[in-house]
Amino acid sequence: MANSKRRHWALVGAAVTAVVVGAGIATAVSGGDPGGPTAFGHSPAATSGTTSPAGAPTAPAGSTGSTSNGSAPGITAPSTSAAKNAQLADMKWGLDYSDTLAYDTPDQVKTALDDAKRLGMDYIRVDFGWEDHQNFANFPPDFSKFDKVVAGANAHGLKILATIDFPPPWARRDACKDTAACPPADNALFAKFVKQAVARYSARGVHYWEVWNEPNIVAWAPLPDPADYTKLLVTVSAAIRSADPHAYILMGGLAADHPSPGAPFIAPYDFITAVANAGGLKAVDAIGYHPYPDGDPATSKTFLAISKSPKSIIAALNQAGAPNMPIWITETGANIPALIWGPPEQVKPQETAQVQQAKREVEVLSSYPNVVSFFWFSYQDDPPAHLVFGLRRGDGTYRPSFDALKQIIADAKKAR
Repeated sequence: MANSKRRHWALVGAAVTAVVVGAGIATAVSGGDPGGPTAFGHSPAATSGTTSPAGAPTAPAGSTGSTSNGSAPGITAPSTSAAKNAQLADMKWGLDYSDTLAYDTPDQVKTALDDAKRLGMDYIRVDFGWEDHQNFANFPPDFSKFDKVVAGANAHGLKILATIDFPPPWARRDACKDTAACPPADNALFAKFVKQAVARYSARGVHYWEVWNEPNIVAWAPLPDPADYTKLLVTVSAAIRSADPHAYILMGGLAADHPSPGAPFIAPYDFITAVANAGGLKAVDAIGYHPYPDGDPATSKTFLAISKSPKSIIAALNQAGAPNMPIWITETGANIPALIWGPPEQVKPQETAQVQQAKREVEVLSSYPNVVSFFWFSYQDDPPAHLVFGLRRGDGTYRPSFDALKQIIADAKKAR
């Protein structure tokens, strides 16, 4: 249905790496478009001292985090049943569209956002690529494509989480000019573009920004580099806040695992620790994380890495003095691998299992401390890119997971 210019990297790799669980469903460890751009998501953190937009979770800096279970340093017990129910009731729900909406027709945008509203979503997550708006250095940005998305979101009462990414070729570093994962050659020039955009869209209700996507893998070209990323994060965050003091800024959603065997990867604990040591956590309001499960979410190492392992995200935040910083799940989901590798008769069983996987992911994530959002990747399949996680199939028809997720969200919101 969507006519996207670029493909989303759920995690970078030549193909989706999957683990078959349950009734034959595969949950993504990686997937993507090598040499293509990444998609980003944003979350706010409670340590910046800024005023957050309405509905943004906040917590005083330095306040006590979750309760330790005493089993090992840095391991945090899951929430109690009552706390879990309260956390689920307050969950922020979102749907990932990657870079599709900016290139859709008005009718396609309306249909896509009608679906988000029917699902009960609070947010849409979309790429905000510099190259989409300023292809030539000597011309001012043209924001008309994104104006359409913002207008549509506002008409549907949906908040936008915009992932800032994709420098145009003329603004990339020489070492990686051929990939949109390439960081800008000049962070200050990138920040100037971002400031223009934030000034324009804060007046139209856009306050949530995520700086880059999965910078802990090769979505930061040519290799992940937390110190280098921190320089961009601090510069861009300052530009955002100067244009919108109420902005809510997320550190770019971190990949939970290697995108493919042997591929570059810095574990979230190590990446967050390095960014914190370089002063980067002070620039954001939240951490973004993409825990596609490697099996049952209850035992998946990508989920356990939130708080139930010695080198967890919570452990890194505790050590950085930000124990209550929110964790936004800006991507998770479950794919249909039979569409890629076959056999065809497994497609329907995997689609049925996708429903159960969605329920389990929500159930398990709502038991973890600091988790405040659940964004499903993705709205619709992109079969040529091997991205088959959609609530809609490539032909636009609905999967059973659409109605299942709609019911999950409705049930969660009943307690509000």
